[in-house]
Amino acid sequence: MYVVKICPEIDVVMDVDSGLVAEMRKDMFMVDIIPVEERIKKLETLVNAFEKSLDPRNPPLNTFPNRDRVYEIAGHFKGLFFGFWIALVFMLIIIVALYKIFPGLFR
Repeated sequence: MYVVKICPEIDVVMDVDSGLVAEMRKDMFMVDIIPVEERIKKLETLVNAFEKSLDPRNPPLNTFPNRDRVYEIAGHFKGLFFGFWIALVFMLIIIVALYKIFPGLFR
């Protein structure tokens, strides 16, 4: 709701949406909640996108078309990536332990 002061000396205002001209009351405080509503709508879209991201079959919020299951594919690659490095560390530990136990094995 936008209000324009027509005559500030006698407190006459006009509502831009309806075109109503009236006297402004001194006992009321007017607050413009349109920016707050816009931020709430933006926050609601982000919350819905976050909620949908918990299901790996849904696409992300700002993405190209036909990108369904992108989270599921990323989850598989993440498991493969970390599994490779963890297996590599275990193999290194086993090789070092075998070298300490059987030093003649690696000559």
